[in-house]
Amino acid sequence: MESKMSNNVIDIHMINNKGFIWNSNDWYILRTTHRMLGSLIGTLPSTPRQEDQNGLPCLLLPEEVRLLVENCIARTVEYPSFTSLHTKETAKINPFDTSPNVMIHLDEICSNIIEVPLPEFMNNLERIRYKVFKDLWSKGFYLTCGMKFGGDFLVYEGDPLAYHAKYIVNCRDLDKQIMVSRSRVSSITNKKMVLAKDDGNSIMYLIYHLDDTSQNNNKINYSF
Repeated sequence: MESKMSNNVIDIHMINNKGFIWNSNDWYILRTTHRMLGSLIGTLPSTPRQEDQNGLPCLLLPEEVRLLVENCIARTVEYPSFTSLHTKETAKINPFDTSPNVMIHLDEICSNIIEVPLPEFMNNLERIRYKVFKDLWSKGFYLTCGMKFGGDFLVYEGDPLAYHAKYIVNCRDLDKQIMVSRSRVSSITNKKMVLAKDDGNSIMYLIYHLDDTSQNNNKINYSF
């Protein structure tokens, strides 16, 4: 499948307010040129019965989608459904039919792609997450989802294929018990736990060091 735009704007396919990349060339450009990684969630056609490696589609973070659109690198689009084509032949399509007639309708759907607006922010946390993501990305870092390590983002100084994550960034206030547990996770995994705060004008970063003797966190202002 080739990109639909002749001016090299990438199509992000929106499904239930989530952005997907289906084109392999687009995925490669996003990774190598724009440092947008997303998560490959599809199976590999050659080896579908394994979970060690994934393929397309690539699921983008909401922050990646918004940043790409705001920088005119990509646009958010949707495909119309079969029912929106309003053709007489549509009603005749059998779900199990593999005849060429089905492909005709698939081509018609692809040619009637619809550009859609970005989803609105649902709450203040989403706004702060985006500001933090944009700030770190603009400083040259690679970012991925940090949920696996108890944070909002994992921050890499280079491509994750060659570098380990150096920071676990949290964009929300944490109570003492959660702070201690997450600091231990960051210490065990050889990362630094960072709390990002929005002061209204810029993003301030606080790095926490766990004191094993007192089980307290020492907070230090930090700048990337």
